[in-house]
Amino acid sequence: MAARLLLPGMLLLFFACESTLKREFTIAMSGEDLHLAREHVGKTLESDPSNPEALYLMGKIHLKERSYPEAKSYFERSLEAAPSFEQEIAHLLETGYRREFNAGNSAWEQGRFETAIRHFDAAIQIFPDRWESYPVKGEAHKYLGQYPQACQAFKHCVSVPRMQHFCSTNLAISYFRNGQFQEAKRTAMQYLPLFPEDRNLLKIAAYASLEMDNIPDGEAFFSRYVKAGATYDAILQFATELNNKGEIYVAERFFTLCLKANPNDKTVLASLSSIYLETGNFDLMVQANERLLLLDPDNTGHKEMLLLAYELAGDTESYKIIQSELDLNP
Repeated sequence: MAARLLLPGMLLLFFACESTLKREFTIAMSGEDLHLAREHVGKTLESDPSNPEALYLMGKIHLKERSYPEAKSYFERSLEAAPSFEQEIAHLLETGYRREFNAGNSAWEQGRFETAIRHFDAAIQIFPDRWESYPVKGEAHKYLGQYPQACQAFKHCVSVPRMQHFCSTNLAISYFRNGQFQEAKRTAMQYLPLFPEDRNLLKIAAYASLEMDNIPDGEAFFSRYVKAGATYDAILQFATELNNKGEIYVAERFFTLCLKANPNDKTVLASLSSIYLETGNFDLMVQANERLLLLDPDNTGHKEMLLLAYELAGDTESYKIIQSELDLNP
């Protein structure tokens, strides 16, 4: 009963300690009436533009509306006028930042990348110098194919020691996918001394070199990539890229690596056969086509290529055998 008797007195004491503006603001905000709250605060600022409490409360209204640059502007003006609300402002900004950052992470985990980016952008508006939002924001942009924005995000966090490996690799990848091959190569080369066996950096450096028609650098970087553990498919793809560019001698080297790993790869054997035809290595052309025919005995195309290989190699007896199989007149 005593507590009940004291409660009205405590409320009166509480409101007596509050300014009229704060009381009006609290009542308006309790009803989610931002328009009314803005009217009360605006009237005070009209008569007293440097009122620290009114500036602070106007900042809170903008914070509620997620208008973070405006909120920060009012908070800064409030602190310039007086430090009265310094702790409250710090707490509000920290809370707002964490809310946006956590919402961004949650959206990212659910695959809602555009939503994640909006929340990370909001967090960055509050504290642009904090690095936590940039790596995941960059990844979200990358998944959406927004490579210029991804580059900007990764550049903000690449200097953070604990994120340097992740951000440098993704920065190089984003530059490459955006067609900025020189920047991609430069970034890869800048961070390879720190991460010399990073397969992504080596691969980007190799392919960027190819795009700029610097075949020796491409070969050198990809050779390092092979030593670092490139997959069979990665080596085959690079060899094919070289072959398509007409760099048959370099392509031959990487196709041969594939052949050592898998002697029965018909794609590799066919590619090597074509290269041997161009380079005049007819004995090797014979071997490649004999292998192809062994793997696919009824393939007429392989028989025809083997017939050509025997003819070029001067193997008359073998030529006649294949010729008879194809029912061709001598």
